Order: sequence, then structure tokens, then C-alpha cells
Amino acid sequence: MRFGKIQYLNLMPFDVFLKSCPIPTRYKSAAFANRSYPSKLNQSFLFHRIDAGFISTIAGYTAHRKQRGTQAGIVAKGAVWSVLSLESNGDSALGEQCGSVANFTKETSPTASGVPCFVKGTTAKVANLPQSLQSSHSPTAIPRILKENNQAESGKFKHPLESLFSKVDSSPQAQPPRKDYQSDTSNALSTILGLQGRVLIGDRALQYRFSGGKAIDMGQIWWEKHHLPFVFGRLCYNKHAHFYANIARAFVKKRAKIPHYILQARAKACGIPSAYIREYLTHIHYHIQAKERAGLERFYRALRLQAIKPPSRIYPRNVDSSKCAPNAPYKGSSNV
Repeated sequence: MRFGKIQYLNLMPFDVFLKSCPIPTRYKSAAFANRSYPSKLNQSFLFHRIDAGFISTIAGYTAHRKQRGTQAGIVAKGAVWSVLSLESNGDSALGEQCGSVANFTKETSPTASGVPCFVKGTTAKVANLPQSLQSSHSPTAIPRILKENNQAESGKFKHPLESLFSKVDSSPQAQPPRKDYQSDTSNALSTILGLQGRVLIGDRALQYRFSGGKAIDMGQIWWEKHHLPFVFGRLCYNKHAHFYANIARAFVKKRAKIPHYILQARAKACGIPSAYIREYLTHIHYHIQAKERAGLERFYRALRLQAIKPPSRIYPRNVDSSKCAPNAPYKGSSNV
């Protein structure tokens, strides 16, 4: 049996459940053999390279119609934290860091007399300022001040991860990518909700949020608009229906407790504190019931109304899948 699983933190409870599940070891090995990001697993599922797996909701549309979707999925009732639309202006918040920089700039700005005011204990040498200041009344003062202001504007602080998203082709026709190559459902959801920012999902989105980046939580926007949970992924199958239906039924009934050593290992790998990961997992549940199915139908209806096509068997030619790791930061390549 070939099983595909999304390699994100949101399926850690399923990993723990599967390890403790009384099934043959070869099935467990198969489940951990095919792990990748959602859009790639969607292609594997459509090409029948895997028999079952947690795939994106939009890719599971056919499985939903043919009754090949189980009652296990990745569901959020409100904010989900890991499906974001970055603000379209590209700016990001740095919290106290930006505030301290602004205060330092204000305190070190020249006074009316042309003498700089430093923070207590700060010297011109430490502040990396020239020892002798040129008079503001000199003939070159105005061009010099304008040049310094322009340099200051171009050197504004940005979020550490934001620079990874802004590296695109410098040609005049090139536009910054708005979609996430790892996602299918979230890209469609962004269009349905009318969001203009770039889409970021998974562990990279969680890292971005943890480090203070500005973004819109698409799960929260969907809830405010429809008051229905949103199913981001679902356990679907191509064959072995009885086996995977039993697995899904047992998973949603059992509340898996993540061991401390597994949580610490994943936290170290992602660079996110374990307490933050635990809080993140409280925003997700895995049982698809009546309201979740209503949310699915509402999403599929929106796809039809806006003529958004689900993924096909044609894999995007402009994406080099060999270089796309599940947790690798998006480097903004012009090939994506």
C-alpha cells in the first residue's frame, strides 16, 4: 500500500497515532515513505502513484463526488495560523525592534543648533556618525540631505523572512508571485476571498507568524464570512477503501498525545518553540462532520461560480520539484 502524507506540523497527531496503531509495520513504513507538500501529493494522488493520503481539499473534489473521502481531514474553525495572505504592500512588523530603531533615530537626530543628541552613554564613534558635522547652511547641504533621506527610505527595516519572498526577476515585466507553489486549496481560497497578498502555507507560514510578520489569516476570514469550518485537507483514497476508512475512523476517535521528545525534535527543526506549536495545534481538529461537510460544499460551490479549475495531471513545468523541500523557505525564484 502506498500512502502519501503532508509533511507539516499540523499532522503530527496523525504521525503519533499511526506509530501506535496496531497495523503491520510495512503499512507504517509506507505511510512515512511518501511525505511532501500538498500540491505535489495532489499530483501523486491524481496519477495514482499513491493509493491514499492527506491531499488538498480542491484536489479531493473528484474523490468527494465518488464517495472516496474519509471523515478525517485538516479542519480549522476560525484562525488557523498556517494559511496566510501576506499584506499586499509588502511591509512587515518588527515589533519592538522597529520601535527601538525609530526611537534611536529620533534621539540621534540633529537639533536646531546642528548638534546631535545621543542616548546617554552613546558617542559619535559608537553611533557610527562623523565626528565633525557639516553645516546645514553649506551649499551642498540640501543635495546631501536629500540623498541621505533617499538612502534612509530605501534602507527601511523589513521582516527577516520578507526578503526571501521579494526576490523576483528584475525585468520590468516580472511581477512578484502571489501564489504558493506548495498549495492548491489555499491559492484557490485566496481568490475566492478576494485577497491580493501572496499566499504562504504550512510550517513556513507558522514561522513567519511567530517572528512577527504581518499577514491575513484566511481561516479567520472564511469563518467571519460563512460561519462554517474550513477543510484544508482530507484523507482520500483510490483503493483499499475499507482499510483507510477504518484508519480514519480510529484516528478521529482517538486523541493522540504527542510525546515530548517528538515535539522537541520538530520544534528544533522548525525553529519554533514547542509551546507555540502546542498552541497552534489547538486551532486544528480532524473530524469532518455535518458542519465541515457544509463548509466543503460551500467551497466547491464557490469554485464552480468563479470557474476555478481543480488540479489536473499536468504538473507545472516552471516548478523544479527536486528543489522543493516541504519546510524550505520560499526564495522567490523567477522560475516559480
